[in-house]
Amino acid sequence: MERVTIREASQRLRIPTSMVRECIRGGELKAIREPQADGRMSWVVELPEDGWISEATSEEMNREFCPWWWGNIDKTGYIHYVESLSASSWEETVPRFLCGEEGDNIWAATELAEEQLCLECQMRAIEQGLPQANPS
Repeated sequence: MERVTIREASQRLRIPTSMVRECIRGGELKAIREPQADGRMSWVVELPEDGWISEATSEEMNREFCPWWWGNIDKTGYIHYVESLSASSWEETVPRFLCGEEGDNIWAATELAEEQLCLECQMRAIEQGLPQANPS
């Protein structure tokens, strides 16, 4: 089996590096430490067969998509509409919301309460004809 860095595994499997690590901890992917050319030890991942999908990815692929997400791990403040996602130099997800704010990452907002939705995001979503929130 081919062995690659965690970063390369992330790119080739099309999942975040954090999910690669989670799959390693959960036993879905195998990783070992190998010496590198400079003498340091580094983790490498054995790439699975083509078509491999992690359990978490499989669940996500079958879930209905909602563009409304929390912008912080505490799930406090407002739920925002994700305009775009990028990756930081540390390979963390950086969301930009319709209101112009940026988050630390994104956390699913499974329950949408009207008073928790960012008003600016709601207004811009309406202006742009984007799918609207359906508060519970």
